[in-house]
Amino acid sequence: MWVLLKDFLLVSMGMGIGVVLMCILNVGKEADYEMEQLKESEDN
Repeated sequence: MWVLLKDFLLVSMGMGIGVVLMCILNVGKEADYEMEQLKESEDN
């Protein structure tokens, strides 16, 4: 029983970390895009 509980906790933790990483990557991409737009608008 404890083994199942431990496995479930590990899987949940892994999924949580994966979701957080995906969110961070998406926010980073958005920020890069915003920076590019700002640079272009300054150049014009």
